[in-house]
Amino acid sequence: NNCITSIQYHQVFQFRHQNSQRKRSLRRSASVFHSAMDFPLNKRRLPSAQVERIPSARDLELAGVSKDDLGSSFRANFMPPGAPLISEESPVMQNYIMRSPSSLISPMFSNLPSIKPDALKVASPEAQKLRRKLVRGANVLIIQGGYSGKRFIYERLKELEVNVTIMDGPDSIWKNAVDEGLISSFAGLDFTDNATVFERAMDIVFTMEQKFDAVTTYFEDAVPLAARIAAALGLETNPVKACDRARNKHTTRQVMKESGLPVPKFCEIDTETDIEKGCDIVGFPAILKPIFGAASMGVTRVNNKTEAIEAYRKVIRTMRVEEDTIWAQGTQMVLEEYYDGDEFDVDILLFESQVVYAKVSDNWACWEPWFQEVGSNCPSVYPQKKQDEMIKLACDTTLALGFKYGVFHVETKYTSRGPRLIEVNARMGGMYVRDCNLLGWGVDLVEEHIMAVLKIPIRPFVPETAVGFFADVCINTPYTGVLNSDTWMDELKKHPHVTMVHYFKPKGSKVIGPEDGVPDWIGEVRVTSKESMEDALNMIRAFMDVLKVPIDAAVPGTERGWFFPEAFHPFTRVLE
Repeated sequence: NNCITSIQYHQVFQFRHQNSQRKRSLRRSASVFHSAMDFPLNKRRLPSAQVERIPSARDLELAGVSKDDLGSSFRANFMPPGAPLISEESPVMQNYIMRSPSSLISPMFSNLPSIKPDALKVASPEAQKLRRKLVRGANVLIIQGGYSGKRFIYERLKELEVNVTIMDGPDSIWKNAVDEGLISSFAGLDFTDNATVFERAMDIVFTMEQKFDAVTTYFEDAVPLAARIAAALGLETNPVKACDRARNKHTTRQVMKESGLPVPKFCEIDTETDIEKGCDIVGFPAILKPIFGAASMGVTRVNNKTEAIEAYRKVIRTMRVEEDTIWAQGTQMVLEEYYDGDEFDVDILLFESQVVYAKVSDNWACWEPWFQEVGSNCPSVYPQKKQDEMIKLACDTTLALGFKYGVFHVETKYTSRGPRLIEVNARMGGMYVRDCNLLGWGVDLVEEHIMAVLKIPIRPFVPETAVGFFADVCINTPYTGVLNSDTWMDELKKHPHVTMVHYFKPKGSKVIGPEDGVPDWIGEVRVTSKESMEDALNMIRAFMDVLKVPIDAAVPGTERGWFFPEAFHPFTRVLE
Protein backbone atom coordinates (compact mmCIF):
# COMPACT_ATOMS: atom_id res chain seq x y z
CA ASN A 1 0.00 0.00 0.00
CA ASN A 2 8.26 -3.37 -4.15
CA CYS A 3 9.19 -0.25 -6.03
CA ILE A 4 11.67 2.10 -4.44
CA THR A 5 11.60 5.86 -4.64
CA SER A 6 14.37 5.88 -7.25
CA ILE A 7 11.47 4.94 -9.54
CA GLN A 8 9.74 8.29 -9.71
CA TYR A 9 6.28 8.75 -8.20
CA HIS A 10 4.55 9.42 -11.51
CA GLN A 11 6.12 6.31 -13.00
CA VAL A 12 4.88 4.15 -10.15
CA PHE A 13 1.32 5.37 -10.42
CA GLN A 14 0.94 5.80 -14.15
CA PHE A 15 2.62 2.48 -14.92
CA ARG A 16 4.16 3.75 -18.14
CA HIS A 17 7.00 1.22 -18.09
CA GLN A 18 6.80 -2.03 -19.97
CA ASN A 19 6.66 -5.19 -17.85
CA SER A 20 10.30 -5.97 -18.53
CA GLN A 21 11.36 -2.59 -17.15
CA ARG A 22 9.19 -3.09 -14.10
CA LYS A 23 10.77 -6.48 -13.44
CA ARG A 24 14.27 -5.01 -13.64
CA SER A 25 13.36 -2.24 -11.20
CA LEU A 26 11.90 -4.76 -8.77
CA ARG A 27 15.04 -6.88 -8.95
CA ARG A 28 17.10 -3.79 -8.16
CA SER A 29 14.94 -3.24 -5.09
CA ALA A 30 16.27 -6.45 -3.52
CA SER A 31 19.79 -5.06 -3.42
CA VAL A 32 18.93 -1.52 -2.36
CA PHE A 33 16.03 -2.16 -0.01
CA HIS A 34 17.71 -0.08 2.65
CA SER A 35 16.69 2.99 0.65
CA ALA A 36 13.34 4.67 1.11
CA MET A 37 10.58 2.84 -0.75
CA ASP A 38 7.04 3.24 -1.97
CA PHE A 39 4.88 0.25 -2.83
CA PRO A 40 2.85 0.18 -6.07
CA LEU A 41 -0.81 -0.62 -6.64
CA ASN A 42 -1.95 -3.92 -5.15
CA LYS A 43 -4.99 -6.15 -5.43
CA ARG A 44 -7.22 -3.73 -3.58
CA ARG A 45 -7.77 -2.12 -6.98
CA LEU A 46 -8.23 1.36 -5.59
CA PRO A 47 -8.25 4.14 -8.17
CA SER A 48 -5.70 6.94 -8.39
CA ALA A 49 -3.22 7.28 -5.53
CA GLN A 50 -5.53 5.92 -2.85
CA VAL A 51 -3.61 2.72 -2.32
CA GLU A 52 -1.76 1.13 0.54
CA ARG A 53 0.66 -0.45 -1.87
CA ILE A 54 1.38 -3.86 -0.40
CA PRO A 55 3.64 -6.00 -2.61
CA SER A 56 1.88 -9.28 -3.31
CA ALA A 57 3.43 -12.71 -3.65
CA ARG A 58 2.76 -12.43 -7.39
CA ASP A 59 4.68 -9.13 -7.54
CA LEU A 60 7.71 -10.79 -5.99
CA GLU A 61 7.39 -13.81 -8.27
CA LEU A 62 7.28 -11.64 -11.39
CA ALA A 63 10.31 -9.74 -10.16
CA GLY A 64 12.30 -12.90 -9.51
CA VAL A 65 12.76 -11.76 -5.92
CA SER A 66 12.67 -14.21 -3.04
CA LYS A 67 10.23 -13.41 -0.23
CA ASP A 68 13.12 -14.17 2.11
CA ASP A 69 15.13 -11.35 0.49
CA LEU A 70 12.43 -8.77 1.09
CA GLY A 71 10.36 -10.29 3.85
CA SER A 72 12.14 -8.98 6.91
CA SER A 73 12.48 -5.47 5.48
CA PHE A 74 8.84 -5.47 4.35
CA ARG A 75 7.57 -6.52 7.77
CA ALA A 76 9.62 -3.78 9.38
CA ASN A 77 8.07 -1.14 7.14
CA PHE A 78 4.41 -2.08 7.12
CA MET A 79 2.02 -2.54 10.01
CA PRO A 80 -0.86 -4.85 9.11
CA PRO A 81 -3.99 -2.68 9.40
CA GLY A 82 -6.04 -3.54 12.45
CA ALA A 83 -3.46 -6.03 13.77
CA PRO A 84 -3.89 -6.54 17.54
CA LEU A 85 -2.42 -3.68 19.54
CA ILE A 86 -2.08 -3.14 23.26
CA SER A 87 -5.43 -2.93 25.04
CA GLU A 88 -6.55 0.43 26.39
CA GLU A 89 -7.22 -1.28 29.73
CA SER A 90 -3.74 -2.79 30.00
CA PRO A 91 -1.63 -1.68 32.99
CA VAL A 92 0.99 -0.27 30.61
CA MET A 93 -1.53 2.01 28.86
CA GLN A 94 -3.21 3.03 32.11
CA ASN A 95 0.14 3.94 33.62
CA TYR A 96 0.87 6.30 30.72
CA ILE A 97 -2.62 7.83 30.85
CA MET A 98 -2.45 8.45 34.60
CA ARG A 99 0.92 10.14 34.24
CA SER A 100 -0.26 12.39 31.40
CA PRO A 101 -3.96 13.25 31.68
CA SER A 102 -5.37 14.91 28.57
CA SER A 103 -6.32 18.57 28.61
CA LEU A 104 -9.28 20.20 26.89
CA ILE A 105 -7.28 23.39 26.25
CA SER A 106 -4.98 23.67 23.26
CA PRO A 107 -1.31 24.16 24.15
CA MET A 108 -1.14 26.62 21.24
CA PHE A 109 -3.00 29.33 23.16
CA SER A 110 0.04 29.83 25.39
CA ASN A 111 1.87 31.19 22.34
CA LEU A 112 -0.76 33.85 21.68
CA PRO A 113 -2.51 34.46 25.02
CA SER A 114 -4.35 37.46 23.61
CA ILE A 115 -6.48 35.11 21.49
CA LYS A 116 -9.30 33.60 23.54
CA PRO A 117 -10.84 30.23 22.57
CA ASP A 118 -14.39 31.61 22.49
CA ALA A 119 -13.35 34.19 19.90
CA LEU A 120 -12.70 31.34 17.48
CA LYS A 121 -16.12 29.72 17.83
CA VAL A 122 -17.43 31.73 14.93
CA ALA A 123 -17.42 30.97 11.22
CA SER A 124 -15.72 33.86 9.49
CA PRO A 125 -12.63 34.52 7.34
CA GLU A 126 -11.23 36.67 10.15
CA ALA A 127 -11.51 33.88 12.69
CA GLN A 128 -9.83 31.49 10.25
CA LYS A 129 -6.87 33.85 9.97
CA LEU A 130 -6.51 33.74 13.75
CA ARG A 131 -6.62 29.93 13.74
CA ARG A 132 -3.87 29.83 11.12
CA LYS A 133 -1.78 32.10 13.31
CA LEU A 134 -2.23 29.72 16.22
CA VAL A 135 -1.05 26.63 14.33
CA ARG A 136 2.24 28.24 13.35
CA GLY A 137 5.09 26.49 15.09
CA ALA A 138 2.94 23.62 16.35
CA ASN A 139 4.87 20.36 16.79
CA VAL A 140 2.74 17.51 15.44
CA LEU A 141 3.62 13.82 15.41
CA ILE A 142 2.02 11.98 12.48
CA ILE A 143 1.93 8.19 12.65
CA GLN A 144 2.60 6.60 9.25
CA GLY A 145 2.75 9.11 6.44
CA GLY A 146 0.89 6.83 4.05
CA TYR A 147 1.41 6.47 0.34
CA SER A 148 3.21 9.16 -1.63
CA GLY A 149 -0.09 10.38 -3.07
CA LYS A 150 -0.63 12.03 0.32
CA ARG A 151 2.22 14.47 -0.29
CA PHE A 152 -0.29 17.34 -0.72
CA ILE A 153 -1.14 16.98 2.99
CA TYR A 154 2.39 17.69 4.13
CA GLU A 155 2.79 20.48 1.60
CA ARG A 156 -0.26 22.19 3.08
CA LEU A 157 0.99 21.67 6.65
CA LYS A 158 4.32 23.22 5.66
CA GLU A 159 2.47 26.24 4.24
CA LEU A 160 0.76 26.55 7.63
CA GLU A 161 4.23 26.45 9.26
CA VAL A 162 3.42 23.31 11.25
CA ASN A 163 6.49 21.35 12.36
CA VAL A 164 5.69 17.81 11.27
CA THR A 165 7.44 14.69 12.51
CA ILE A 166 6.46 11.48 10.72
CA MET A 167 6.93 8.17 12.50
CA ASP A 168 6.94 5.36 9.96
CA GLY A 169 8.84 2.26 8.88
CA PRO A 170 12.64 2.65 8.71
CA ASP A 171 12.60 2.62 4.88
CA SER A 172 9.54 4.83 4.44
CA ILE A 173 9.52 7.29 1.55
CA TRP A 174 8.95 10.04 4.08
CA LYS A 175 12.43 9.86 5.57
CA ASN A 176 13.64 11.66 2.43
CA ALA A 177 11.12 14.44 3.07
CA VAL A 178 13.35 15.84 5.82
CA ASP A 179 16.19 16.59 3.38
CA GLU A 180 13.64 18.16 1.03
CA GLY A 181 12.52 20.46 3.83
CA LEU A 182 8.96 19.17 3.55
CA ILE A 183 8.82 17.91 7.16
CA SER A 184 10.85 18.73 10.26
CA SER A 185 11.97 15.26 11.28
CA PHE A 186 11.48 11.55 10.72
CA ALA A 187 11.44 8.69 13.23
CA GLY A 188 11.90 5.14 12.00
CA LEU A 189 9.80 2.50 13.76
CA ASP A 190 10.16 -1.24 13.11
CA PHE A 191 6.65 -2.69 12.71
CA THR A 192 7.75 -6.33 12.77
CA ASP A 193 6.33 -7.10 16.22
CA ASN A 194 2.85 -5.63 16.61
CA ALA A 195 2.61 -6.84 20.21
CA THR A 196 5.36 -4.41 21.26
CA VAL A 197 5.03 -1.67 18.63
CA PHE A 198 3.24 0.72 20.98
CA GLU A 199 5.89 0.49 23.72
CA ARG A 200 8.70 0.87 21.18
CA ALA A 201 6.97 3.89 19.63
CA MET A 202 6.75 5.48 23.07
CA ASP A 203 10.45 4.77 23.70
CA ILE A 204 11.27 6.66 20.49
CA VAL A 205 9.03 9.58 21.46
CA PHE A 206 10.76 9.93 24.82
CA THR A 207 14.19 10.12 23.16
CA MET A 208 13.13 13.08 21.01
CA GLU A 209 14.04 16.61 21.97
CA GLN A 210 10.80 18.32 21.00
CA LYS A 211 7.57 18.10 22.93
CA PHE A 212 4.55 17.39 20.76
CA ASP A 213 1.36 19.42 20.75
CA ALA A 214 -0.72 16.76 18.94
CA VAL A 215 -0.53 13.22 17.61
CA THR A 216 -2.61 12.21 14.58
CA THR A 217 -2.65 10.50 11.20
CA TYR A 218 -4.21 10.91 7.77
CA PHE A 219 -3.74 7.20 7.02
CA GLU A 220 -6.48 4.65 7.76
CA ASP A 221 -4.24 1.82 8.97
CA ALA A 222 -2.49 4.00 11.55
CA VAL A 223 -5.62 5.32 13.30
CA PRO A 224 -5.57 2.80 16.23
CA LEU A 225 -1.86 3.24 16.98
CA ALA A 226 -2.04 7.04 16.70
CA ALA A 227 -4.96 7.08 19.15
CA ARG A 228 -2.96 5.03 21.69
CA ILE A 229 0.13 7.22 21.44
CA ALA A 230 -1.96 10.39 21.76
CA ALA A 231 -3.70 9.04 24.87
CA ALA A 232 -0.39 8.01 26.41
CA LEU A 233 1.07 11.49 25.90
CA GLY A 234 -1.96 13.27 27.33
CA LEU A 235 -2.95 14.48 23.87
CA GLU A 236 -6.06 12.40 23.33
CA THR A 237 -8.59 13.75 20.88
CA ASN A 238 -10.57 10.62 20.00
CA PRO A 239 -10.81 7.72 22.46
CA VAL A 240 -8.97 4.50 21.61
CA LYS A 241 -12.25 2.61 21.96
CA ALA A 242 -13.93 4.79 19.32
CA CYS A 243 -11.12 4.19 16.83
CA ASP A 244 -11.20 0.43 17.42
CA ARG A 245 -14.98 0.30 17.04
CA ALA A 246 -14.91 2.06 13.68
CA ARG A 247 -12.27 -0.33 12.31
CA ASN A 248 -14.57 -3.33 12.80
CA LYS A 249 -17.72 -3.32 10.64
CA HIS A 250 -19.49 -5.82 12.91
CA THR A 251 -18.80 -3.75 16.04
CA THR A 252 -19.98 -0.60 14.28
CA ARG A 253 -23.31 -2.31 13.55
CA GLN A 254 -23.64 -3.39 17.18
CA VAL A 255 -23.03 0.15 18.47
CA MET A 256 -25.59 1.53 16.04
CA LYS A 257 -28.17 -1.05 17.09
CA GLU A 258 -27.63 -0.23 20.78
CA SER A 259 -28.02 3.48 19.96
CA GLY A 260 -31.35 2.96 18.21
CA LEU A 261 -29.93 3.73 14.77
CA PRO A 262 -31.11 1.79 11.70
CA VAL A 263 -28.93 -1.20 10.84
CA PRO A 264 -29.30 -4.01 8.33
CA LYS A 265 -29.99 -7.56 9.42
CA PHE A 266 -26.53 -9.05 9.81
CA CYS A 267 -24.71 -12.16 10.96
CA GLU A 268 -21.01 -12.71 11.56
CA ILE A 269 -19.55 -15.53 9.46
CA ASP A 270 -16.54 -17.17 11.11
CA THR A 271 -16.56 -20.38 9.03
CA GLU A 272 -18.49 -21.86 6.13
CA THR A 273 -20.76 -23.64 8.58
CA ASP A 274 -22.19 -20.23 9.60
CA ILE A 275 -23.48 -19.50 6.11
CA GLU A 276 -26.77 -21.38 6.41
CA LYS A 277 -27.64 -19.73 9.73
CA GLY A 278 -26.67 -16.34 8.34
CA CYS A 279 -28.88 -16.78 5.29
CA ASP A 280 -31.85 -17.67 7.50
CA ILE A 281 -31.31 -14.54 9.61
CA VAL A 282 -30.57 -12.06 6.82
CA GLY A 283 -32.57 -13.32 3.85
CA PHE A 284 -31.96 -12.29 0.24
CA PRO A 285 -30.60 -10.46 -1.55
CA ALA A 286 -27.63 -10.10 0.79
CA ILE A 287 -24.06 -8.81 0.85
CA LEU A 288 -21.15 -11.00 1.94
CA LYS A 289 -18.04 -9.03 2.85
CA PRO A 290 -14.88 -9.31 4.97
CA ILE A 291 -15.09 -7.61 8.36
CA PHE A 292 -11.62 -6.12 8.00
CA GLY A 293 -11.44 -5.56 4.26
CA ALA A 294 -10.46 -2.36 2.48
CA ALA A 295 -12.26 -0.66 -0.40
CA SER A 296 -14.55 -3.25 -2.02
CA MET A 297 -12.25 -6.23 -1.46
CA GLY A 298 -14.31 -9.42 -1.43
CA VAL A 299 -17.66 -7.61 -1.32
CA THR A 300 -20.20 -9.73 -3.19
CA ARG A 301 -23.94 -9.66 -3.69
CA VAL A 302 -25.60 -13.06 -3.26
CA ASN A 303 -29.18 -14.02 -4.10
CA ASN A 304 -29.51 -17.49 -2.53
CA LYS A 305 -27.71 -19.95 -0.25
CA THR A 306 -25.86 -21.63 -3.10
CA GLU A 307 -24.43 -18.29 -4.24
CA ALA A 308 -23.55 -17.41 -0.66
CA ILE A 309 -21.54 -20.61 -0.19
CA GLU A 310 -19.83 -20.21 -3.56
CA ALA A 311 -18.97 -16.58 -2.80
CA TYR A 312 -17.59 -17.51 0.63
CA ARG A 313 -15.34 -20.19 -0.85
CA LYS A 314 -14.14 -17.86 -3.58
CA VAL A 315 -13.36 -14.99 -1.21
CA ILE A 316 -11.78 -17.11 1.55
CA ARG A 317 -9.28 -18.49 -1.01
CA THR A 318 -8.04 -14.93 -1.63
CA MET A 319 -7.68 -14.02 2.06
CA ARG A 320 -4.04 -15.04 2.37
CA VAL A 321 -1.67 -12.97 4.49
CA GLU A 322 1.19 -13.63 2.08
CA GLU A 323 -0.92 -12.02 -0.64
CA ASP A 324 -2.14 -9.05 1.40
CA THR A 325 -1.27 -8.38 5.03
CA ILE A 326 -4.66 -6.77 5.67
CA TRP A 327 -5.84 -10.31 6.42
CA ALA A 328 -3.45 -10.52 9.38
CA GLN A 329 -6.19 -8.95 11.48
CA GLY A 330 -8.71 -11.69 10.69
CA THR A 331 -10.60 -13.48 7.94
CA GLN A 332 -14.08 -13.29 9.45
CA MET A 333 -16.87 -12.07 7.21
CA VAL A 334 -20.29 -10.60 7.72
CA LEU A 335 -23.46 -11.41 5.81
CA GLU A 336 -25.84 -8.50 5.83
CA GLU A 337 -29.00 -7.28 4.23
CA TYR A 338 -28.55 -5.79 0.76
CA TYR A 339 -29.28 -2.08 0.48
CA ASP A 340 -30.96 -0.80 -2.64
CA GLY A 341 -30.70 2.84 -3.64
CA ASP A 342 -27.99 5.41 -4.33
CA GLU A 343 -24.62 5.70 -2.57
CA PHE A 344 -23.05 8.82 -1.04
CA ASP A 345 -20.14 10.10 1.01
CA VAL A 346 -20.61 12.45 3.94
CA ASP A 347 -17.54 14.38 5.06
CA ILE A 348 -17.79 15.55 8.66
CA LEU A 349 -15.78 17.84 10.94
CA LEU A 350 -16.17 17.54 14.72
CA PHE A 351 -14.95 19.72 17.55
CA GLU A 352 -15.69 18.84 21.17
CA SER A 353 -18.33 16.33 19.96
CA GLN A 354 -20.09 19.07 18.00
CA VAL A 355 -20.66 18.82 14.26
CA VAL A 356 -19.26 21.98 12.68
CA TYR A 357 -19.31 20.87 9.02
CA ALA A 358 -21.04 18.11 7.05
CA LYS A 359 -21.44 17.91 3.29
CA VAL A 360 -22.58 15.20 0.87
CA SER A 361 -21.01 14.09 -2.39
CA ASP A 362 -22.62 11.66 -4.83
CA ASN A 363 -21.17 8.26 -5.71
CA TRP A 364 -22.37 6.97 -9.05
CA ALA A 365 -24.02 3.57 -9.39
CA CYS A 366 -21.42 0.84 -8.80
CA TRP A 367 -20.80 -2.01 -11.20
CA GLU A 368 -22.43 -4.92 -9.44
CA PRO A 369 -22.03 -7.62 -8.25
CA TRP A 370 -18.46 -6.44 -7.45
CA PHE A 371 -19.48 -2.95 -6.19
CA GLN A 372 -16.75 -1.49 -8.33
CA GLU A 373 -16.61 2.31 -8.08
CA VAL A 374 -17.38 4.22 -11.26
CA GLY A 375 -17.34 7.92 -10.39
CA SER A 376 -18.48 10.73 -8.13
CA ASN A 377 -19.40 14.38 -8.04
CA CYS A 378 -19.44 17.21 -5.54
CA PRO A 379 -21.52 18.98 -4.42
CA SER A 380 -24.41 16.56 -4.31
CA VAL A 381 -27.40 17.12 -6.58
CA TYR A 382 -29.64 14.83 -4.51
CA PRO A 383 -32.78 16.39 -2.99
CA GLN A 384 -31.72 18.49 -0.01
CA LYS A 385 -34.20 16.85 2.37
CA LYS A 386 -32.67 13.45 1.67
CA GLN A 387 -29.16 14.87 2.02
CA ASP A 388 -30.13 16.20 5.44
CA GLU A 389 -31.39 12.77 6.48
CA MET A 390 -28.10 11.14 5.46
CA ILE A 391 -26.08 13.81 7.24
CA LYS A 392 -28.05 13.21 10.43
CA LEU A 393 -27.47 9.44 10.31
CA ALA A 394 -23.76 9.88 9.53
CA CYS A 395 -23.28 12.38 12.36
CA ASP A 396 -25.34 10.39 14.87
CA THR A 397 -23.33 7.24 14.12
CA THR A 398 -19.96 9.00 14.33
CA LEU A 399 -20.90 10.47 17.71
CA ALA A 400 -22.35 7.15 18.94
CA LEU A 401 -19.00 5.50 18.24
CA GLY A 402 -17.45 8.03 20.62
CA PHE A 403 -15.60 10.41 18.31
CA LYS A 404 -14.99 14.02 19.35
CA TYR A 405 -12.46 15.80 17.14
CA GLY A 406 -11.31 15.95 13.54
CA VAL A 407 -12.38 14.85 10.08
CA PHE A 408 -14.44 11.74 9.23
CA HIS A 409 -15.38 10.16 5.93
CA VAL A 410 -18.71 8.35 6.19
CA GLU A 411 -20.19 6.16 3.45
CA THR A 412 -23.97 5.92 3.23
CA LYS A 413 -26.85 4.85 0.99
CA TYR A 414 -30.30 6.31 0.54
CA THR A 415 -32.59 3.30 0.24
CA SER A 416 -36.30 2.73 -0.31
CA ARG A 417 -36.56 2.76 3.51
CA GLY A 418 -34.51 5.88 4.05
CA PRO A 419 -30.81 6.53 4.78
CA ARG A 420 -28.56 3.64 5.79
CA LEU A 421 -24.90 3.59 6.82
CA ILE A 422 -22.15 1.58 5.12
CA GLU A 423 -19.14 2.55 7.27
CA VAL A 424 -17.36 5.29 9.21
CA ASN A 425 -13.72 6.06 8.37
CA ALA A 426 -11.92 7.87 11.19
CA ARG A 427 -9.76 10.01 8.92
CA MET A 428 -9.94 12.25 5.88
CA GLY A 429 -11.10 10.44 2.76
CA GLY A 430 -8.52 9.66 0.11
CA MET A 431 -8.43 10.31 -3.61
CA TYR A 432 -10.37 13.44 -4.52
CA VAL A 433 -12.10 14.03 -1.15
CA ARG A 434 -9.98 16.95 -0.03
CA ASP A 435 -10.14 18.55 -3.49
CA CYS A 436 -13.90 18.27 -3.88
CA ASN A 437 -14.62 19.88 -0.48
CA LEU A 438 -12.10 22.62 -1.17
CA LEU A 439 -13.38 23.29 -4.67
CA GLY A 440 -17.07 22.93 -3.87
CA TRP A 441 -17.29 24.61 -0.49
CA GLY A 442 -13.97 26.33 0.14
CA VAL A 443 -13.26 24.08 3.15
CA ASP A 444 -9.77 22.60 3.47
CA LEU A 445 -10.10 19.32 5.38
CA VAL A 446 -6.31 19.10 5.84
CA GLU A 447 -6.05 22.32 7.82
CA GLU A 448 -9.34 21.87 9.64
CA HIS A 449 -8.24 18.46 10.91
CA ILE A 450 -4.86 19.68 12.14
CA MET A 451 -6.52 22.58 13.96
CA ALA A 452 -9.06 20.23 15.55
CA VAL A 453 -6.45 17.79 16.88
CA LEU A 454 -4.54 20.77 18.27
CA LYS A 455 -7.83 21.61 20.05
CA ILE A 456 -8.09 24.97 18.36
CA PRO A 457 -11.85 25.57 17.93
CA ILE A 458 -12.84 25.08 14.30
CA ARG A 459 -15.81 26.69 12.58
CA PRO A 460 -15.21 26.59 8.82
CA PHE A 461 -16.80 29.39 6.86
CA VAL A 462 -19.22 27.69 4.43
CA PRO A 463 -20.95 29.70 1.67
CA GLU A 464 -24.69 29.30 1.19
CA THR A 465 -24.19 27.93 -2.31
CA ALA A 466 -21.33 25.95 -3.82
CA VAL A 467 -18.42 27.89 -5.28
CA GLY A 468 -17.33 25.17 -7.72
CA PHE A 469 -18.41 21.86 -9.25
CA PHE A 470 -16.37 18.69 -9.49
CA ALA A 471 -16.84 15.33 -11.30
CA ASP A 472 -14.49 12.34 -11.48
CA VAL A 473 -14.85 9.08 -13.45
CA CYS A 474 -12.96 5.85 -12.75
CA ILE A 475 -12.89 3.88 -16.01
CA ASN A 476 -13.56 0.15 -15.70
CA THR A 477 -12.37 -2.49 -18.18
CA PRO A 478 -15.45 -3.51 -20.24
CA TYR A 479 -14.01 -6.85 -21.43
CA THR A 480 -10.88 -8.96 -20.92
CA GLY A 481 -7.96 -8.37 -23.25
CA VAL A 482 -4.71 -6.46 -23.75
CA LEU A 483 -4.33 -2.67 -23.78
CA ASN A 484 -3.19 -1.52 -27.23
CA SER A 485 -2.46 2.15 -26.49
CA ASP A 486 -0.59 4.42 -24.09
CA THR A 487 -2.26 7.60 -25.33
CA TRP A 488 -5.96 6.77 -25.58
CA MET A 489 -6.98 9.65 -23.25
CA ASP A 490 -4.37 12.23 -24.32
CA GLU A 491 -6.84 14.33 -26.33
CA LEU A 492 -8.79 15.04 -23.13
CA LYS A 493 -5.76 16.80 -21.63
CA LYS A 494 -6.31 19.67 -24.07
CA HIS A 495 -9.74 20.48 -22.64
CA PRO A 496 -9.59 23.55 -20.33
CA HIS A 497 -11.92 22.00 -17.75
CA VAL A 498 -10.07 18.68 -17.48
CA THR A 499 -7.89 18.93 -14.39
CA MET A 500 -6.56 15.37 -14.37
CA VAL A 501 -6.07 12.46 -16.78
CA HIS A 502 -4.60 9.39 -15.13
CA TYR A 503 -3.46 6.17 -16.79
CA PHE A 504 -3.43 3.15 -14.49
CA LYS A 505 -1.88 0.60 -16.85
CA PRO A 506 0.54 0.77 -19.80
CA LYS A 507 0.18 -0.52 -23.31
CA GLY A 508 0.60 -4.30 -23.40
CA SER A 509 -1.01 -4.90 -20.01
CA LYS A 510 -3.53 -7.68 -19.68
CA VAL A 511 -6.75 -6.33 -18.20
CA ILE A 512 -9.65 -8.22 -16.66
CA GLY A 513 -13.23 -7.65 -17.70
CA PRO A 514 -16.45 -8.64 -15.91
CA GLU A 515 -16.64 -12.05 -17.60
CA ASP A 516 -13.46 -13.12 -15.77
CA GLY A 517 -13.72 -11.46 -12.38
CA VAL A 518 -13.55 -8.01 -10.80
CA PRO A 519 -12.98 -5.52 -13.65
CA ASP A 520 -9.69 -3.60 -13.62
CA TRP A 521 -9.61 0.17 -13.47
CA ILE A 522 -7.57 1.45 -16.39
CA GLY A 523 -7.97 5.21 -16.15
CA GLU A 524 -9.39 8.23 -14.36
CA VAL A 525 -10.61 11.60 -15.64
CA ARG A 526 -11.49 14.62 -13.54
CA VAL A 527 -13.29 17.80 -14.62
CA THR A 528 -14.25 21.03 -12.86
CA SER A 529 -16.74 23.74 -13.68
CA LYS A 530 -17.63 27.13 -12.27
CA GLU A 531 -21.02 27.07 -13.97
CA SER A 532 -23.02 24.17 -12.53
CA MET A 533 -22.93 20.52 -11.55
CA GLU A 534 -24.94 19.73 -14.66
CA ASP A 535 -22.20 21.32 -16.77
CA ALA A 536 -19.50 19.14 -15.17
CA LEU A 537 -21.60 15.97 -15.51
CA ASN A 538 -22.39 16.70 -19.15
CA MET A 539 -18.67 17.09 -19.89
CA ILE A 540 -17.87 13.72 -18.29
CA ARG A 541 -20.70 12.05 -20.22
CA ALA A 542 -19.48 13.58 -23.51
CA PHE A 543 -15.91 12.40 -22.89
CA MET A 544 -17.06 8.83 -22.25
CA ASP A 545 -19.10 8.93 -25.47
CA VAL A 546 -16.04 9.75 -27.61
CA LEU A 547 -13.39 7.66 -25.83
CA LYS A 548 -12.63 4.51 -27.78
CA VAL A 549 -11.97 1.30 -25.86
CA PRO A 550 -8.20 0.63 -26.30
CA ILE A 551 -8.38 -3.13 -25.72
CA ASP A 552 -7.75 -6.09 -28.02
CA ALA A 553 -10.26 -8.66 -26.82
CA ALA A 554 -8.95 -11.97 -25.50
CA VAL A 555 -12.03 -13.62 -27.00
CA PRO A 556 -13.23 -12.10 -30.29
CA GLY A 557 -16.86 -11.14 -30.14
CA THR A 558 -16.84 -10.12 -26.45
CA GLU A 559 -16.19 -6.46 -27.23
CA ARG A 560 -18.58 -3.93 -25.70
CA GLY A 561 -18.64 -0.26 -24.77
CA TRP A 562 -17.74 1.37 -21.47
CA PHE A 563 -19.86 0.77 -18.41
CA PHE A 564 -21.27 4.19 -17.57
CA PRO A 565 -24.27 4.59 -15.21
CA GLU A 566 -26.19 7.28 -17.11
CA ALA A 567 -29.52 5.63 -16.30
CA PHE A 568 -28.95 6.33 -12.59
CA HIS A 569 -28.43 9.28 -10.27
CA PRO A 570 -26.94 11.86 -10.82
CA PHE A 571 -27.53 11.52 -14.56
CA THR A 572 -31.24 11.05 -13.99
CA ARG A 573 -33.14 13.33 -11.64
CA VAL A 574 -34.24 12.00 -8.25
CA LEU A 575 -37.43 13.62 -7.00
CA GLU A 576 -38.18 14.72 -3.47
